[in-house]
Amino acid sequence: MPPKRPAPKKKSAASASGGASHPQNNIGFLPPGASHPLSRKQQHHDPHQDDHGGHHQQDAFENRFELHFPVPARLRHVPNSLVEAVNDFHFAMMNDHPRNAFYYHLLKQHIVPGETGVLEIGAGSGLLSMMAARLGAKWVVAVEGSYEMAQLAKRNVKQNQLEGTVTVLHMLSTDLQKRDLPGTPDVLVSEIFGTLLLGESALDYIVDVRQRGIIDPHKTAILPQRGVQYAVPVHSDTLSQITTVQSWRDLNLSQVTRLQDSCSVVFTKQYGFRLSSMPYTCLATAPVELLRVDFSTSRPQDYKKQFPVRVTAREDGTAQAWMLYWVAEHDVLPPAAAAAETLEEAAKDRALIVDEARHVYYMSTKPEDTRDNFPRDMQWGQALQLIDCTQYKQGKNKAEEGVQMPSYLPMEKGATYEFNCSLSQDRVVMHLQYKKKVEEDDGKKAQKAAAATTTAEAAVEEKEAKE
Repeated sequence: MPPKRPAPKKKSAASASGGASHPQNNIGFLPPGASHPLSRKQQHHDPHQDDHGGHHQQDAFENRFELHFPVPARLRHVPNSLVEAVNDFHFAMMNDHPRNAFYYHLLKQHIVPGETGVLEIGAGSGLLSMMAARLGAKWVVAVEGSYEMAQLAKRNVKQNQLEGTVTVLHMLSTDLQKRDLPGTPDVLVSEIFGTLLLGESALDYIVDVRQRGIIDPHKTAILPQRGVQYAVPVHSDTLSQITTVQSWRDLNLSQVTRLQDSCSVVFTKQYGFRLSSMPYTCLATAPVELLRVDFSTSRPQDYKKQFPVRVTAREDGTAQAWMLYWVAEHDVLPPAAAAAETLEEAAKDRALIVDEARHVYYMSTKPEDTRDNFPRDMQWGQALQLIDCTQYKQGKNKAEEGVQMPSYLPMEKGATYEFNCSLSQDRVVMHLQYKKKVEEDDGKKAQKAAAATTTAEAAVEEKEAKE
């Protein structure tokens, strides 16, 4: 299923009465298995005490099945959304060794043994927090919104004998207060990315702890530092086999294509394939940068809901879809830094990807970077939005609108095409709509014509000289 458009948020009792609204009200993504703070009708609770997160019996996993189907006791009362999420991507995520190496080396270069305090939001299994503890952090606080996942993280911490360093708090980071921490964190680490860079509201959660003073922007290192959401137009005959139909033998079936969904952004794993193992052609001279995020300084209001983007074709071809992928990166600290390691030392970890020319560690969902990483394609993969170059014109009546057919975009080498990019209010969902082929202005046309004339005249002169 494609990402769902967030339902309009209802005003809380606090906001309706003029009081301060809860920070979670402004964030689109709620972690699987977590419940909205206001739905629990509770004030700030003691995060060290266990509670069951306000889940109702109808959310239980066992209710997915008829009564005569056996369901293990370990799963019966767990929220269905959490079981689905863990089996959908958590196992793959934790087995993505290059991802783990990326975070390990970021933590390694920022942790000074016995001195550094670390905060992790969206802790899940507690893996990153336990990495920090093993690297010598003075203290680590891991915040996890799901009660069941928080309990598993606590067990993992205890099993690894790290409970003296790592404290797991069952709460959303929007509930976190300064008094819940031993001090101001020196490091904030999070891995709350989706198939789309901001698909799990990473920026919103980080901005929240920045604005409420949970971290100190001048002291706290945010890991990773940056992320970029890219899009490129692609052509693939294989993709056409599952997104459109023309005929079978002498039977024309093309009318069904009127229902082709060119609006939704669909994840490749939902289509059931790995783009890294499927033949496709990238038709752009360079990827289009849709979002550039600096997690230390960027704000949600920095991004417009709609903005134009342009792409230039590197070869002739038919663009069937936009392929979306992202890159997260973090600068390699200079060797003089107290906890830094050299690039040569880091490069010994073959799971780690290092851009030595730019001195950054990076993690990517670009198909070329996931070809040998099956778990990454299964947890994130890429996203696709089919391209329809017909203008979205409203017909005079429903019958007229029903005969409109979608059409892919024929691209010519060297030509530039303009699209309009729309972002949902919470920046979780995006859409690219074709607008026009960009025509060259008269000045550029004249320059090209003059250059062509000069070239032709030079060729004639060269030929005459030889004769």
